[in-house]
Amino acid sequence: MLKSNIKSSIANHTGRDRVSSDIFKSKGSGIKRLAAIGVVLFVVSAIIGSLSPEEVKKTLYGSLSEKVREIEQAISGSGVYGLLLLPLIIFGNNLMVSLIMLALFPTIAGPWLFIAFQGFATGAIIGYTGIDESIEQALSTISSCTLSPSDISILKAALLIPHGIFEIPGISVFMATSARLSFTLIDYVSWKKGKRAEKPIFTQTLRSLLPAILIGAALLLVAAFVESFITPLVGFITAIALCSK
Repeated sequence: MLKSNIKSSIANHTGRDRVSSDIFKSKGSGIKRLAAIGVVLFVVSAIIGSLSPEEVKKTLYGSLSEKVREIEQAISGSGVYGLLLLPLIIFGNNLMVSLIMLALFPTIAGPWLFIAFQGFATGAIIGYTGIDESIEQALSTISSCTLSPSDISILKAALLIPHGIFEIPGISVFMATSARLSFTLIDYVSWKKGKRAEKPIFTQTLRSLLPAILIGAALLLVAAFVESFITPLVGFITAIALCSK
């Protein structure tokens, strides 16, 4: 009896409903697949951003610089407390971005476009020549240290990868949960139109996604502490190694 009911429910789905059902048949694996797609989308968008016009890169870099100045003002003069405050500020900013992306689920395409823009902006900022000039200026204090363009690329990677391996998946998990809610909304519309037998329940879906949201937040928290304390150390060691070649 149960099997026939399941078959009857599936038979009433439209093509889009079938895709949704297949993707989310297992909520855990569905979220993992969507998060993996989010990571790929972020990386591809970052590559595209690195190839964008210099004026676009300059504009995005200016926006980031303003945020960095605000953070510096917030922690300046706070001593040790400022160092402890830094990862919390970074975490708060990243969590806010992720929650905005989560809230975009009614737009359907919003979460995908949002994470793509985040990747594009990251790639554009990393590829901005002003970043290279800033690095060269900072290393000018080290005698006889002249880095080639490839060396600078290695150094930039060292300043991004340590926290990026946590931050990008963390943001992607929020994108995945937002996409899952979008599919639930699509299923609800299909039910209202009589094309779906079972009424989807948003609160039930949101409750099932809570562990994923907590995992995403935990990844962002780890990324914030790594960015504050480990990434600078890795960058410093990499710079010394490159200058000593």
